Amino acid sequence: MGYKRLTTATLFARLLSGVLGLGPGGEENGSIGGEDPLSGLARRGIHSARLNELYFRAPSGETCDCSLACSILTTEFGKQQVSTADDSDDPSGGYAAAQSRFWSTQQAQTRPACFFRPRSASDVSALVLVARAASCPFAAKGGGHAAFPGSSNSDGGITVDFAPHMAQVVPSADRRTVSIGPGNTWLHVYETLAPHNLSVVGGRVASVGVSGLLLGGGLSFFTGQYGWACDNVVNYEVVLASGEVVDVSADSPSYADLFWALKGGGGNFGVVTRFDVRAFEQGPLMWGGDIRYEFHSSRKAVASAVARFAEGDGGHGGGDPKAHMIASYAYAQAWDMWITSLMLDHADPLLLPENEGGHPAAFDDFVLADPAPLHSTLRTNSLANLTLDVDATSPFGFRNSYWTLTTGVDAQLLDDMAEVFVQEVAPLKGVRDVIPAISFQVVTRSQRAAMARAGGANANANALGVGGEGQEPLLLFVVSLRWALEEDDEAVLTACRNIVERSEALAKERGLDHPYLWYVYSEQQSFLYQESLFQDVFTGYGPENKQRLIEIAEKHDPTGVFQKLHPGHFKLNGAPAVWKY
Repeated sequence: MGYKRLTTATLFARLLSGVLGLGPGGEENGSIGGEDPLSGLARRGIHSARLNELYFRAPSGETCDCSLACSILTTEFGKQQVSTADDSDDPSGGYAAAQSRFWSTQQAQTRPACFFRPRSASDVSALVLVARAASCPFAAKGGGHAAFPGSSNSDGGITVDFAPHMAQVVPSADRRTVSIGPGNTWLHVYETLAPHNLSVVGGRVASVGVSGLLLGGGLSFFTGQYGWACDNVVNYEVVLASGEVVDVSADSPSYADLFWALKGGGGNFGVVTRFDVRAFEQGPLMWGGDIRYEFHSSRKAVASAVARFAEGDGGHGGGDPKAHMIASYAYAQAWDMWITSLMLDHADPLLLPENEGGHPAAFDDFVLADPAPLHSTLRTNSLANLTLDVDATSPFGFRNSYWTLTTGVDAQLLDDMAEVFVQEVAPLKGVRDVIPAISFQVVTRSQRAAMARAGGANANANALGVGGEGQEPLLLFVVSLRWALEEDDEAVLTACRNIVERSEALAKERGLDHPYLWYVYSEQQSFLYQESLFQDVFTGYGPENKQRLIEIAEKHDPTGVFQKLHPGHFKLNGAPAVWKY
């Protein structure tokens, strides 16, 4: 289902009904989102008379819902905060510059009617009301690191770009929390906190934005100690569909349910304009990096090492909650070579001279003597630099796709999924600039328990459905491909889908399947306008959690503003409607 664009006559009737407070038949105006948006705008000093004035400037017969919305925003906030495609004198750096700041080409090729750069929650409130008044879809962009089109860039609508102005990182006076703006990347957060010897549970890739990760769950270098990133948010500042700006915490009389829903529920409830996150003491240095091996000679040893890491609860021979691991297999086109890449990290540095070249005991099974490593960056380093190392492996400017699957942990299953990967991507070797990869990450028993501890007395403290004491470890399986040309989309996306479907079938045969889908690595997009590819994230949270999320959304957004006008990323009831300008 798409959005019907407004004719000038329809828009005039809507604006007139807003001025009079009446619906088209003379009844009280029951506008989408509750309060009539024009009344809300008037209370913010953006008057309905201005809306009518802008209406009369529109050429006769022109479709003017989103163009009108962008005109209102430009008039009220100026070109420092609004860019349209025809703004040749835009002092902000321009529409084209804003387009270039998306990680994947699919997103960068999406063309909004305008970019809006808010400075405050009040600005975002005005944006929501303007979008409602004009029935114009909008998307919210933090770091712009989602892969599929429309996830944080609105095709023909308004893209809210938080990065220029809403990127504060402010530790509290007691050093227990940090207030983080939605325009931050994790690199900026870590670099700002490092001089204070503080950190937070956040992302592992420098250029990833805070919003998508915190609203979608968020694994971290520190998850074994403190739970997932979403578990460590203690307060959200949120703009609701009504335009109201509210603080949402576990103690909120009216919003305790919304506090739970935001921990994994994505952008289905409002626009978050500030995250208050627990902080912890973390010195300037950690230990970690990447070690690589030839794939075929290392794959079985690595599969066994991953299983032992899971059984040992973060390290063979004994749990170490400070240890973090990602095992990946990839095809390196430049060298026509299959490789194994292990990202190993530990919250404590190895500073003693006798540890030079050593590694924490948790990683004994991963640092192999045979085969010899092809490459290693394992060292004592800063958190910020470790995220930059990861960032260097996924540069901006390519087409990208992520898919995910969750299973129980089993070495043979892991190795069999690796074989499926090789079979499915071998035909893609000649695709321009292709880098296919799969990765395996363990959610250990201690990590699942840390989720529950982060919620205090409430073991179901987030919406993800995977936390709790005494739970068996899980294996998060991610398929990621990058490539250059749109003409290769069908071949690449078909291979991705086949890897996931075949791997899922293997897991089901062995009773190792699990419904959870990792929000930030799930997929939804179409190729050749023929087939829609959609991973149903919220069904994977379990039927009770999904139903609770739907009920909370209906309570706080009864007319579905954030299901209909905010179609990006994952919606609660299936694939979103696609807006085409």
